[in-house]
Amino acid sequence: MTPQSSARGVLAPRTLVRRSAAFLVAVVFVGGGPLVAQALTEEPAPGPVPSVGASQATTARAFAASAPRPNPAIPDLGAKLAATPVPVVAPSPAPVVEEAPVPAPLPDVGPPGPSASQWAAMRECESGGDYAITSRSGKYRGAYQFDRSTWNSVAERHAPALVGVDPAQASPADQDALALALYSERGARPWPHCGRHLG
Repeated sequence: MTPQSSARGVLAPRTLVRRSAAFLVAVVFVGGGPLVAQALTEEPAPGPVPSVGASQATTARAFAASAPRPNPAIPDLGAKLAATPVPVVAPSPAPVVEEAPVPAPLPDVGPPGPSASQWAAMRECESGGDYAITSRSGKYRGAYQFDRSTWNSVAERHAPALVGVDPAQASPADQDALALALYSERGARPWPHCGRHLG
């Protein structure tokens, strides 16, 4: 008697065993894919069962046939990105900000006085502009012809570090600062003849 399907659509046991065996072989040795679908839809041909090696070769061909093929109309962006070198940008060094030097504080000499050109004219009149000069008597010293007592008196009030320093040996900046300090206190009176250049 030949196996027949029943009226309810249930396969005969022999056909069911063949299909189940083909399905298991495909799942165990192939891992899925087109052979599973083929085993479920086709009736196996009678004859010997193919060897495992033949099954693997068939599976490899089936996978190769079902693998997606690149479309030549669509550019391969992955290959372009892999071939494009990525530029290396070195970080720019932080700018060096130099602080402006802080000038040394001048002695507290009050409001500004005569202009630089007026002071230069007064120095020229007093000493010929020579900061190291002394009078013939040696009493008056430096560009502004300070006597020592006046120099020390002004230095005590405005630049204590200069007390006792010889005016003719003091730096030009120190002599200028003490002359301006003296002018802020007494005006041009300490220079009775050359003071006219200051006003």
